[in-house]
Amino acid sequence: MAQRLRTRLLLGTLVPTVAALGVFGVLAHEVARRALEDELGSRLGTAAAGVALTVLPDQLRTLRAGDEGSLTFANVRRKVEQAREKLGVRRVLVVAGDLSGRADSDGRVALGAPAYEIEADRPEIERARSGTPSASLLFVGHDGLPYKRAYAVIGPAGDGAAGFAVVEGSADYFRALAAFRRWLITGGIVALAVVLAITVVAARRITAPVARLAQAARAIGRGELGTRVPIERRDEIGVLAATLDDMRASLQARDERLQMMLAGIAHEVRNPLGGLELYAGLLRDALAAEPERLQEVARIERELGYLKTVVAEFLDYARRPPPDLAPVPLAPLLAEVRELATAAGAAATVEVAAVDGLAVRADAGQLRRALLNLARNAVTAAGSRADRQGRVSLGAARIGDRVRIEVSDNGPGVAPELREKIFTPFFTTREKGTGLGLAFVREIVRDHGGEVVVDAAPGGGARFRLDLPAGF
Repeated sequence: MAQRLRTRLLLGTLVPTVAALGVFGVLAHEVARRALEDELGSRLGTAAAGVALTVLPDQLRTLRAGDEGSLTFANVRRKVEQAREKLGVRRVLVVAGDLSGRADSDGRVALGAPAYEIEADRPEIERARSGTPSASLLFVGHDGLPYKRAYAVIGPAGDGAAGFAVVEGSADYFRALAAFRRWLITGGIVALAVVLAITVVAARRITAPVARLAQAARAIGRGELGTRVPIERRDEIGVLAATLDDMRASLQARDERLQMMLAGIAHEVRNPLGGLELYAGLLRDALAAEPERLQEVARIERELGYLKTVVAEFLDYARRPPPDLAPVPLAPLLAEVRELATAAGAAATVEVAAVDGLAVRADAGQLRRALLNLARNAVTAAGSRADRQGRVSLGAARIGDRVRIEVSDNGPGVAPELREKIFTPFFTTREKGTGLGLAFVREIVRDHGGEVVVDAAPGGGARFRLDLPAGF
């Protein structure tokens, strides 16, 4: 249970933490990317506006294809190259209003040739025509690196624009963005490790006391009321432990009162029973000459015997001592139980199937009492069917560090709805029964740190299984 609780705490903390760190990292990276991209576009737009101021509109209007040797072309070309070097950008291009080339610092667009590569930036060019520098979206150059262009109008804005200055710069901020991304990932991993360490420590501080409380609750459920529940902390878990210990103390006090009451009732009933037995014997002697009256005396003695059995069971249930645990070999114990269960001429055969050398850690007397009770019940149930020979089987086998003892019969079995009720004190389906026999069996088994269950036997009937700690 502690491991499952610890796992749930870890998942409940780590999953939201990972999700939060992931969302934060993505948002931070996107915000940084957009801010850097906008800053690059603004910087290139300012540079384009500066270039536009250095070029005269009339120079663009007079240049035509074939004017490569003219002073005007040389002047414009010189200004473009100086601007590229001074601004530290990748490329500076000047085009006419119809987007035909006028000067290119890289020489890729000839004088008068259409600048096809900027056709994709028509929306940005139209915004620049209105007089406001405009930057394009990022694009990947032939070298595989990202770049951005900015446009500024040359001459009057609007339809009378003489041309445009184009400044192209590399998006070198991607290197800083990559470093920022690495920082985000590293920081996220460190934060996650810190959260994981804190969660593990907190989970252990929570689950360890909870596991001990669960163990104490199971002990209380088994009837082990003498051991106090440890109160280790002063927080909510400590309050829970104190409440659980108060419940244990209340149950212990009630159990002690019940045992005292049962013992007192049994003691008060036992004394008159002794007198009744004495007088029944005297009555039998007085009526020795009247055989028909002796049958009535015999019925009285049978009822007295039944009452003595009831009183004995009450006393045994009320005075159950703590078990004196020691290794108990099962083969001789089951053989002894078989002999006692068939001593009175039982109507069923009893078989024993136990592995030699198999032992349990138990109180031999109490375990013998529990097994004998189950065996006698099984013999009675198996012998109640007239349609077949009654059979009872006593067996034992080791399962890991536990030993399973089985008592099965081929009688009518136990109805599924009654399989838990039959272990309740004072519940019985017999006309004459106290309902304490199987309750006493469960108390004995639980005092030994085991459990007893009942189900259907493979061949029909009932099967009682006792799981107990192995002796060695």
